[in-house]
Formats: sequence, structure tokens, C-alpha cells
Amino acid sequence: MNIASIRPSTLDGIKQLAKKISCEQKISHTIALDVASRQAGYENFVHARRQVKRPLFPVYLTVHWHMPRRDPGELRAGREMWRIDLNRPLPEIVAKHRVAYCRGLHGFRMEYNDHLEHRLDVIGQDAARDLLLTAARGLRFIEATGLQPVTTQKQRDRLSLITNIPGRDHQSQWFDPLTGFGLVLDEPYAPALRNVAGERQGWLEYNNLLEKAPDWQGIYFPGECLPRLIGDNAELLQRISTILASVAPVPVPESWPHETAPYNDYFISPNRQADARPRRPRPGPSWREYKGAVPYGGTAGIPSEWRPKKAMPFELHQQLSPLMQALSGGFMYRVGTKLTRAHSKLDEWVIREHKHEHPDAVYSVYYGPQRSPVCQTDAERLEVLLKARIIIERGYDDCKPRRMLLDALDAGISEVAKLLNQNQ
Repeated sequence: MNIASIRPSTLDGIKQLAKKISCEQKISHTIALDVASRQAGYENFVHARRQVKRPLFPVYLTVHWHMPRRDPGELRAGREMWRIDLNRPLPEIVAKHRVAYCRGLHGFRMEYNDHLEHRLDVIGQDAARDLLLTAARGLRFIEATGLQPVTTQKQRDRLSLITNIPGRDHQSQWFDPLTGFGLVLDEPYAPALRNVAGERQGWLEYNNLLEKAPDWQGIYFPGECLPRLIGDNAELLQRISTILASVAPVPVPESWPHETAPYNDYFISPNRQADARPRRPRPGPSWREYKGAVPYGGTAGIPSEWRPKKAMPFELHQQLSPLMQALSGGFMYRVGTKLTRAHSKLDEWVIREHKHEHPDAVYSVYYGPQRSPVCQTDAERLEVLLKARIIIERGYDDCKPRRMLLDALDAGISEVAKLLNQNQ
């Protein structure tokens, strides 16, 4: 194994790695201990020894970056890593499905229970490092306060008034799982906040809302933005403000203390290694056809979409379009969502299949003027669903994307047929 890929998580592991580094690089054991400690995610061996003594849970954040152009001698692409030690396991601090809703963690996913990976590439190494520092500040905020990001429409509705405060900027919505109360973290730039101070205070008083200015650096652009907590529960605002006053800042290091790795080096976290769970490569675009389907779209971090290799004749798309428009209402949420997604896919496909032959008409086939009224009865819906199914079977060869369309139509047929049987 390449020792550069070893990331020890204990002091004994660091010491063992230091012995190997000392022999390989012909350096003293003391220097090798610092090198091994940095490879483990610490500043040096003293820092590692202090940290390991505490019952902490390391979390690794990674971001891939690339440069569209580069000067000779400069890196073109890479992966940055930042380690942060939390007092509880990551899934206890923020649920997996809520990660992307957190201020500072937008675009990240929980790749494993000790690893947050940014889905997309960013432009440049500096941007990647700034993103990691912002993410670290977001994690510290959640860890200290116990707040969770708002993820449901019901929660958003409760905080909708607060989001209209004058001078608002870089807002994030949070709720307290213990009490159910919510608040908004507002982080406007300092000059903008000063310019609306009077208007803002009047607005708060008129709407019976409260604001707290915690002695804390904030998450977004510390030093330039001023964090403010806004809500209608004085006890919650005071408690969170007091907690944040004791949260240590995440300073910008003079030299990057953590890992810079090659772009194609996929980070494997210590917990994943310990569990012997191989990781999948980052998703990305596909380039070859597969079982009657061809890929389109996709980028680093986002997989391609797929459509049938053989195009459906434009005339059949024109016949199918009013039928899909007629199916735009009257279904339960799950089935309605499937049909809406199928409608959207057909719009994408007709453009890719026929944009050269029909450059003017192709963009309005499925989402142009309404050519057919929405079905009003279950009997009408069943008739339209069956007609649409026949057209798709005629127009496309069998493949997974076609089966996705048919599955949506079949779900509609099943729902409508059940309702018709109940009414007989």
C-alpha cells in the first residue's frame, strides 16, 4: 500500500506511520511524527496528541476543484480535504437528508457517516478551501446549538414572515427539535445592515418579532457580514445567542494544514475503511450507449440522463403532447409526480431528437400553448392514458428510459381503474 494513502485515526497509528515515513524519506522520527500527524488531519504531533485524548469524532470534508486554464507549473485540478473534530458522531448532529439544507453545507452529501463530500467541482483551489471553511463553520453552528435546518413546507410557512425583514441577506431557516420553535439566521453585510437599522427595528416591533446579535463570527463571510437571530421566542433566541458566544471561530490558516490530493483520488474515510465498505466513484457523465439507450447531460458529480437511442417520429410527439397536457391534473401525489416527470422527459427528448429538423417548433411541442383541456373524469383519464401508452410503444424501442415512461402511465392506469371499479 502507498503510505501516502494511509490516514491513521489513533496515536499508535500515527507513530507506526511515522516509522515508515522516517525510513522511506530518511528523516528524523520527530519530523516524521509531524508529517504523519498532518497526514492524519492534524497540524502536528502535539496537536494530534491533544486532540486524540478527547473523545472526539473526526469528520472529513472534501471538495474537488479544477481550473479551466492554467499557467505552466500550476495545478490544474485536485481535491481538498478539511478535518473537523466533533463532540458527537456526525449523523447525531445532522440527519443525512438534511445536510444539503444547512447554511454552509449546500451542495454537500453525507458520503459516509464521517465524510461529507461536495457533489460538484468548483473552479479553483482557493474556492474549494473557502467552501470547506464555510462548511466547517456551519457544522460548528449545528453542533453547538442543536438546531436543525428547516426542510418541510409547514416549517417554512411558520417562518415565512421573518424572511421578509428589511435588509435581509444570506438567510437560513432553523428549528429547535426540543421545543419545535424556529428562528431565522440573517447574515447581511455590515454597511447594508446599518443603512436599514431604523426601518428594520420598526418592522420587528410592528410584527412582534425579536432580534439578537450574538457575539459570534457567523457562517457566511465572517468579518464582512453580521449574524442576527430573528424569531418570536425570546427564550430560544437568548439560549442560542449565549451558546454561540462560546463557539470558537474557524480561522483561515496561513498554510493549508490538511490534505491536497490528486483530482482522481477518491477519499475513503477511516470509518468506511474500518467497516470494509468499498465506496463508489463520484458520479459523472456517461459516453456510450447501453441496452438501447444513449446518455445525455451530466457533469462531474452529476450522472447523465438517458433516453432511447432510436428517436420517436416527430409526428408521434405531436400526437402525444396534447394527451400529456390533458393528464396534468386529477391524480394522487405519487402518480401525479411520475406523470409530470414523464412529461418533462418527453420534452427533453423531443428537443434532442428533432432540434435540427424542426428548430422552431421543437421547443414548444410539450410545453407550448394548451391544445387539449385537462381531463375532468376518471373515464377520460383512463382513455387518454391508454392512447398515450400505445403511442410510446409504437414510437420507442424497448429500453429502460421507455419503461420509465410506461411505468408512469401504468401507475396512472392502475389508480384510475381502481377508482372506476369502486364507483361501479
